[in-house]
Amino acid sequence: MYYGWRGKIGHVCPAIYDTGAYEFEQLLPEGVITVTVTLNVQQLVVSEFERAAAVMIDGAKKLADEDAGVVITGGDPLIAMKGVGADRQVIAEIRQLTGKPASTSITTAMDGLKAMGATRIAIASPYTEERNLVTKTFLEGNGFDVAVVKSLGIVKNVDLTRLPFHASYQLALEAVHAAGGIQGIYLPCGRWPVVGNLRAIEADTGICAVSSIQSMAWFGLKELGIGEKVVGYGKLLESLGR
Repeated sequence: MYYGWRGKIGHVCPAIYDTGAYEFEQLLPEGVITVTVTLNVQQLVVSEFERAAAVMIDGAKKLADEDAGVVITGGDPLIAMKGVGADRQVIAEIRQLTGKPASTSITTAMDGLKAMGATRIAIASPYTEERNLVTKTFLEGNGFDVAVVKSLGIVKNVDLTRLPFHASYQLALEAVHAAGGIQGIYLPCGRWPVVGNLRAIEADTGICAVSSIQSMAWFGLKELGIGEKVVGYGKLLESLGR
């Protein structure tokens, strides 16, 4: 037996792999691991996104060569800034190059929200308003009604890791209360602490909560054929056990 004996989820991580690594470890069932390359984005600005996007596909190929059973590229801003349809182009390119099931973080989130019946949503994000408006436009171009966007205005990537654990919970509740009549909330970014708050957000708002790490895990497990129910991290992962 070896680590990853049930499956390996390949993750092209846009930034340093710290919070995301910890959160994946909490979520994934025994025998499933992540295999990761990082694009080393340290400033949440367009020039850094463009540099990372240029090498994203190469990172995906490396993961496939390392026995990843599925490949997911992280970094919503890298995809959203290229406009509606950019994620599908990336997915098609990775599939053609590697022969593996593939997705992007923003695509897994959209698919997860739709699977939960949530098309009228709010966004609670640590990014700047400028970056979040790009994400809002992208989601609306994919059929979502984004009622409210709440931002923390973080520009330096490492500052995401310094946010208190409760920050995502508080921002999510602010967004939900400001929106009214929504079906779900999306919390993008894999580098601020989120997954430990998803259950509380859902319990205290009555709507589904979807995050980057959670939705990537959901997609990866689904594509690997692992139907084990993951409890405590939101309705999306619990749906795997149905």
